[in-house]
Amino acid sequence: MRLEKRIVLLDRDGIQIAGHIERSALFERRPVCANNTCAGANLLGYIGLNAPMEQRDASDTFFLRGQYASLALAALIAIALSAAAAFIIARQLLEPIRRLEAGAKTMAAGNYTARIKQDRSDELGQLIGPYNTLAATLEQTAKAEREWISNTSHELQTPLAVLRAQIEALQDGIRQPDDKTLTEMHAALMRLSRLVQDLKTLSYGREAELTSSIEQEDLPSLVKQAAETMRSKLSAKGIELELNLPMQMWVPCDRGQIGQVMDNLLENAFRYTDGPGQIRVNLQDGEGFAQLTVEDTPPAAPEDDVDKLFDCFYRVEASRSRAHGGSGLGHHGARPRKPSGSITAYRARPIARCP
Repeated sequence: MRLEKRIVLLDRDGIQIAGHIERSALFERRPVCANNTCAGANLLGYIGLNAPMEQRDASDTFFLRGQYASLALAALIAIALSAAAAFIIARQLLEPIRRLEAGAKTMAAGNYTARIKQDRSDELGQLIGPYNTLAATLEQTAKAEREWISNTSHELQTPLAVLRAQIEALQDGIRQPDDKTLTEMHAALMRLSRLVQDLKTLSYGREAELTSSIEQEDLPSLVKQAAETMRSKLSAKGIELELNLPMQMWVPCDRGQIGQVMDNLLENAFRYTDGPGQIRVNLQDGEGFAQLTVEDTPPAAPEDDVDKLFDCFYRVEASRSRAHGGSGLGHHGARPRKPSGSITAYRARPIARCP
């Protein structure tokens, strides 16, 4: 139907004035008004419009069929491309997640040697770096613990063997319970006691039960007390002890833990300094920190071992010899500096550098 055959003009009562009277299935009309209002006499009439009647010939049907086919083909191509892009993107996103999942399962099974290849720079790739660092740290810690347990078991066997031999000798009447025998048994027993105390310290540290009691303490007096305790032992070996301490320096710290760090540093200096020699203890204010330095004369630790001296469980001696003693547990909280000249210097970390 052409446009002039579909338009019709009606008066205000809906009576046809002009146009065809025929109506299609869909007919709409709109009012024609004066003065922008359709109330009362301002309503002049209506203009109506018939929807066109559908009349298709063979060419129209063929054209529409072709359009429908093209539309369906375009939709299929779009869906296929979208699915391929989604698969590629999902694979790119899921691959590092699966690798992290596999690595986490491997780590949970106790294997800390596995590493994930770092081949991404996005957010997921940034997770791989901390994972590899964590795995390396756990591997190093597990290795150190195995070595420490092996060394500790060997250390326990020695005093136990001594005690067993002494007791069996007493039972068989080979030896008498004289002062020499009792002294040897007491020394073996004290060695066992120190090892058990080290194990207890380790247990408390692992279970977060090793608490600190922070109070204001005069650090020079704590250092002097530890040094005076060691002075006679050092003098017997021909080692001179020099103290360079201020009159007073009040710091918030744990008295017992600071004393333990000081005892460990002096004990290590005693064990690994040849007599005649010298140990120098310096305490000074270093930019808001109490900086404590213990220096000793040669022999110094090997250059390759300096950075590891104060790692948990670490021992310089690779052999089973226990001539110098120690279980590797007394070094928490201090970090050595590189040896300079003939003096080996150790600078304490925060546990011995109270702000």
